[in-house]
Amino acid sequence: MEKRKFIALKVGRNTFRKFYLDEILFIKVDGAYLNIFFDGNDKHTITVSGKTLKKLAEELQNTELLQINRSCIVNSQKCIELKDGTCPALKLINKEIIKPITMNLLKLKELFNIKD
Repeated sequence: MEKRKFIALKVGRNTFRKFYLDEILFIKVDGAYLNIFFDGNDKHTITVSGKTLKKLAEELQNTELLQINRSCIVNSQKCIELKDGTCPALKLINKEIIKPITMNLLKLKELFNIKD
């Protein structure tokens, strides 16, 4: 049985929590904090601190989580639609639309099997 991948992040002064990568929908910057959005029956958000998006993106290399711009990381497995063109955008399984895509567009195109 394959172990589920996770990352531990600070959720309180002295508290760290495990976040399973397959449960994360996207992560968005909110000032000095990161908001982690989940999809499921209880659609919720958790705010974490102690880490920048850049540092988190480095730790998440070679996973299904991709940084798509300066303020957002998405779970590529939760993407259902890619709009290409002058202002690329992603639609996630919860119908959330995230734009612009300024990073990793080629990886997203590979995910959607798009050939230029």
